[in-house]
Amino acid sequence: MTDIEYAKRWAETRTTDLDAHRELYAASRHFAIDSRKVEDHELDTITTDAEFAEGMARYVNSDETSGAGVHKFTVTDVLPGNGHMLIHFDWELKGADSYCGLPTNGKTLRTKGSAFLDFDANGKIEMESSFVAEVPVFQELGVALITPHYWEEGFDPASLG
Repeated sequence: MTDIEYAKRWAETRTTDLDAHRELYAASRHFAIDSRKVEDHELDTITTDAEFAEGMARYVNSDETSGAGVHKFTVTDVLPGNGHMLIHFDWELKGADSYCGLPTNGKTLRTKGSAFLDFDANGKIEMESSFVAEVPVFQELGVALITPHYWEEGFDPASLG
């Protein structure tokens, strides 16, 4: 299986088949998924089968009328390394009533994301760190967030108010 095929399998199984997705990972307590990033690293990191089932269940919903939303990951690029892989993807959430407590008002949310995967000697994922660029999503939902390009020549910090 090529790197792009593997990445597409990772993305597809995440939203269609939780058991097949779990098979991509090392044994319970021998893997870690850091994707929730809330307040407590220990509580926000998935390391057991039970946490996996609970934490990943939201991705396999296929009922657009449930209010939970249907997730879609479309792989756009793969950067393989020595036992590592970085997957870039487009992310979509369709049919969700809310996102992070904000009403969606029927909007389909889209942004970009990435997943860094580290593999064990058997080719199983032992560490995953995934992120989506949430600022565009929050802006789409009406949150007044500015995104200054402070690295551009001539940027004036005073312009931020």
